[in-house]
Order: sequence, then structure tokens, then C-alpha cells
Amino acid sequence: MNVYITKLNGMSFTSTEQYAQHMAADIAHSLGIREMGIYRYYAEAESTENRTRRFDGIIAGINVGDIVICQFPTWNGLSFERALVRHIKAYHGRIIIFIHDVEALMSDTHHKDLQDTVELYNEAEVLIVPSLGMRMFLTEHGIRTGMKFVIQEMWDYTALPGTLGSGTWNREIHFAGNPDGIHFPNAWEWEVPLKVYSDSECHGTHVRKMGWLAPERLLMELAKGGFGLVWYGNEEWRRYLSVNNSLKLGVYFAAGIPVIVPRGISSRSIIEENHLGIAADTLEEAAEAIKKMTETDYQVYSAAAAQFAPLVREGFFTKKCLLDAIHMSVRNDMYTYSESNETYRMSECTFAYVCLKESYKNNLALSWAFQGEAEGFLIYDADSGKAAGEISNVLEHYFLLEDYPKTARFIVKAYVRTLKGKMILAESGAAAVSEMLPIKPVVSLIMPAYNAEEYIARSIDTALAQSFPDMELIIVNDGSTDETQAVLDWYRERYPQVKTFYKENGGQAAARNMGIEKAEGNYIAFMDNDDTLRPDMIERLYATIVKNDCDIAMTSVYMLTGERYEDMTSYPMIEDTAVSIEVFFEYYMRNLSPVLWNKLYRASLVKEHPCAVRVTFEDDAWTPYVLSYADRVCYINAHLYEYDRSRGSTAIHASWNRPVEEKFLDHRELVLFFLENGNQERKDLLKKLALVYVSAFPYSASYVGYSELRKEIEQM
Repeated sequence: MNVYITKLNGMSFTSTEQYAQHMAADIAHSLGIREMGIYRYYAEAESTENRTRRFDGIIAGINVGDIVICQFPTWNGLSFERALVRHIKAYHGRIIIFIHDVEALMSDTHHKDLQDTVELYNEAEVLIVPSLGMRMFLTEHGIRTGMKFVIQEMWDYTALPGTLGSGTWNREIHFAGNPDGIHFPNAWEWEVPLKVYSDSECHGTHVRKMGWLAPERLLMELAKGGFGLVWYGNEEWRRYLSVNNSLKLGVYFAAGIPVIVPRGISSRSIIEENHLGIAADTLEEAAEAIKKMTETDYQVYSAAAAQFAPLVREGFFTKKCLLDAIHMSVRNDMYTYSESNETYRMSECTFAYVCLKESYKNNLALSWAFQGEAEGFLIYDADSGKAAGEISNVLEHYFLLEDYPKTARFIVKAYVRTLKGKMILAESGAAAVSEMLPIKPVVSLIMPAYNAEEYIARSIDTALAQSFPDMELIIVNDGSTDETQAVLDWYRERYPQVKTFYKENGGQAAARNMGIEKAEGNYIAFMDNDDTLRPDMIERLYATIVKNDCDIAMTSVYMLTGERYEDMTSYPMIEDTAVSIEVFFEYYMRNLSPVLWNKLYRASLVKEHPCAVRVTFEDDAWTPYVLSYADRVCYINAHLYEYDRSRGSTAIHASWNRPVEEKFLDHRELVLFFLENGNQERKDLLKKLALVYVSAFPYSASYVGYSELRKEIEQM
């Protein structure tokens, strides 16, 4: 049996894609693996007959049972790669696919190719994937049952200069990449210097253009000290980094220097566990950490990186992947995949809370709070031991159980998938329905309701499942014309903490204000009638607002679109720590998200400053208004509120399809509301925020009314 590996040729000498394939092929050669050259060309213009002759030439040397490790993508297109695999199989060769990049995930224009890409991967016996996250993603998107996986974890970087000096302590950051399409090198404003190794122009403050350097020279320059930076240019690349490896990490570690990475990167665990660098939510946070760092702190990071460097320089990650993949393709006794140890950290997996409640139409609603890394949940009837359901999205925390008696009990089990089946990581205790007793409310949760009979039960269920016991739920029916009131009556009759009120239709703000008037708690929160709460939201916000003596506590937000959970609102703030409203406004102006329902407010603050009525964009107007009267706020970055847009909103679509003149008048109205009614002692802060709002409005650059509004704001 011979083993071959494909090797890409014909790209630019500065191409990282070609460099990675050449490096992997060179490492493979040291293991006795033969090379199979693939040339980069315009494959779409080639006839089928010519392509067949090309493939016959490429693979003519293989025999029955030989293994070909295909480094994909070839950048010649999916049709080329499918045809290549078919020809190898026609020669009775066996396929291992070494995934470097997934083009279908790299840009929106290629998303349509994802299914075809997965079908290509299904032709392999073994997949070498960059990360556990990539394995999970592919499994969820159609990889066949029984596929064997090898987890790469990290790129090697084997370009070696004669000697590498010992890095010295200096507060500087290296970015070894192309800044084209990435805004941060041009927007760099922090005191820590940024060195960019590219021939592209970059004009940020404290940015030094170093030009493109050959691998050996680059390593020698990086080895002088500082931190290597891996960062994303937009939200799409941030998501890609969460499942794919960055070759830049291998570059920095080969040079023996620590790194700065975004917290969501796929390699975060290996970096943090081995003290190889800093994970941060923002570049500002990273720059501030380096600014405060001492030489002693740096030497600890540097020593860890220097100890790690030989693994990367000698190609051990690639060698391990290739050898494991070859063994898996031949041996029937290798049922599992090679992976990092984070998958089976069972001691870190636990159910912090599980709750069973009666739900509308005599169903049962099961909710839970899980801590740890898993892939899904299994739900079992605790008395019969029979399976009751499964959830394949680990971010979900709610399951509706139908046709079970009120006396039933249920257990939730967290699992990961292996080739032997689902492995259980943690198991909850048995949850049973308990009687709800009257309470003296400490927190009042207010929900306006309008024509929500089809989905409001789920929202109420997640509110009633809160782990904070002393909470009343106030629901105001804003003149619904469907059966919403019947749903509310059902919950009010069964739960003493549910209080319902009816009013003529007048909009969400007016409904919330009625709820504010009726609220008896010391703190007030809001939720919409189609959204969901994590079971520990109120408990965690209450704990931090009391501990830090704040007026407002807030959490980050997930937006739900179908089965996807997307980060909607988050701030680079230190968790569970009070900051002044002036400091928070600086964060707020960088990430405008004028939502009111991800917060817990001191009741007196809200009762003195009720919601904005007769304003088209009620939330946008009220949020900065009420914030201006707060003194201290705190934050929990746990995505405890879930904004559900699965059903869309015809009202929002109708609003944005109106003439630009009408939309401008609404924008002017909301800005003037918080400027005129907000805390006048913070007028300058509100004016600054108003100008940010105006710049963010659609058509602000083209419609003359916005420039006039800016002048009006500046003169106030």
C-alpha cells in the first residue's frame, strides 16, 4: 500500500493557501508519503475530455488500495474536486480529505455550495478537520453516519531560520496578514504599536507598515518579542474563525511569541490552557491588557510560547493528523476520532437548574440551565425510562411535552456524538411539577401582549421557569382580537404570580406603562410576547444589580432565526462590575442596540420615567432617555435574553417600505424625544449620542433632512 498527498502549485509565491499545502506535503514526505501535484488553473474552461486526460496523468501511478490524502480546496472549483475524487476511486484508490478551508463558509456568495461541499466530503473514508467545532458543524449539515474524523487543532509552520533570538519584552503587536478588507489596521487608535507585515497600505495611528517578508525573515522579525495578532475583519470571518484554524497562529508560535485572539476562536482552549496568549472580546480590551502588563507577566507568556514552539516548528501537529488518518482508514478497531481533550471534560459539565411547569392546553414545559460543552440533549421519562425527545442544538433550553400526566417526571441528559454513538456528559435530577405558592414580589417582569395566541405560551413558560422565586409576571393584553386573553386566563388561574390586565389597543409603550403602574417589585424587567428567557436570567441580573448597587443590570442578547442563535447585542465590559453611565455611553455609542428588554431596572427609575408613547420607534427613543437618569450600570455577558425573529415581522417590513420623508420624520421624533426629555445634566452626552444615531440612520448621507437635523442637534 502506498500513500499519496496532493500538493497545490501555480499560485502566487505569497499565497498562504499554497504555502500551507506545500508545508503539509513536505511533512508528509518525511513520513514516506508520496506527492501528487495539482496545478491551479482556470478549470471551468477545460473540456471534460481534456480534464479526464489531466486526471489520468495525475493519478496514473496509484494501485488498488492506495490511499490519497486530498488537500482541499484545490481552488479549482467543486466540479474539479468531485471529478478528481471520482477518478481516484475509479482506480480503486481510497480517499482521505484534509480540509484546509471550506469555501462555502468563507463568504455569503459561496453559501449555496455548502450542500455540494458536504456531498464531496462524504466520498472520503476519513476527514481531517481543523477543529471540533468544524466536526460538529459538518455533522449537523449532512456528513454521513460513520464518518471518521481527525481533529487538526493547530497549523504547523516549519520555515526555520538559522537561529531564533530570544524575545524581549516590548509592548507591540504583530499582524502577519493582508489588511485588505479588514478595517482595524486603518482604524487603529490605541497607544500599543501595531506592525503590519504586508505590502498593502494602512494608515492607522501607531501603525507601522513592515511590508511582506519571506517566511524565514518573518520569523526572525517576530522572534524579537511582542504579541502576534489573529483577528477578524467582519462578523462573517468571526464565525469562520470559530470553526477553522488560522495559519497565522502557527507563524507566531514558531517564532516563540504569545498571541492575541478573539474569544470565539476555535483554538481558544489550547491557547488558554497552555498560557500561550490573551483571548479578548475587542481589540480595545487586548490593547488595554498589554498596556497594563508587566515584564514579569510577559515573560510567563513568552516562556510558555517558547516551550510550545518546537511542536509547531517540527510539524508534529501535521504528522499526528496524517498518521492518525492513515490508521483510521485501514483499521476497523479505530472507532473514534482524534481530538482535543475539551470534548470529554465531563467534570465541567453540569445542570445548574432544571424545572418542570404546567403549560397551556395541559402540556408540560421542561426548562434547564446547562453549563459546559455538549452537542445536544436527550429527554427521558424518569419513571418509565423511555425517551421523550431530543434537542440537537445545545443552546436550546426549553422542551414542550405533550400527552403526559401532571405527575410525570423528566430527566435531561447532555451528550456529544462519537462513532460509537451518543456519549452522555451530564445528567440532571428528575424534575417534577410543584405547587406554586403566593409570593411577595421583589422583581416585576412586564410583558405586553397583542394577538399572540400561537406563541405566547412558550414565552410565558420561560418566564415562569425562572430560578428566581420572588418574581411576579405582569401581562397586559393590548386589545388583542384573537384568543390571547384565553391563554392569559389559563395561566392566571393556575399561577398566583401571574397577573393579567386588559386595555384598549394603544401600542407596546402604553401597555408597558400600565404594567409599570401595577408593578409591586423593587426591580422591573421587560420581555416581548414572542421572545424567550434563559432560566437563570432574572436571578443573575438581580444578583449583580444588588451586589454592585446599580440602577440597571443588563445582559447580552441572542437573536433566534429558525434554529440559529446569533449574537445580537454585547458589550466589551467587565462582567459583574459597576461602571458609570458616562462610561457605558461610550460602549453604547459603538454598538447601538436600543432594546429595553435585556435589562433589569430599579423600579423607582422606571416609575419616574415611563415608556415613550406616541413615538413611532418607542424602544429607540426610551432607552437612551431612561439611561440618562441612571448613575451606575453593570453587565453579564451570558446571552440570557433571546430575541426571536423566526416568524419575521410584517410591521417592521411595512415600516421600512415607507417613503424616506416619513422615515426621517420618525427618526427626528425619536432623537428629539430623548434630547428634550432626557437628563439635562447629561445634555452634552445625549447630543453626542444623538449625532451617532443620525449617522446610523439609513439615507443619512443622501437625504437633506438628516444634515439639517445634525445642525439642529448641535445648536441645542
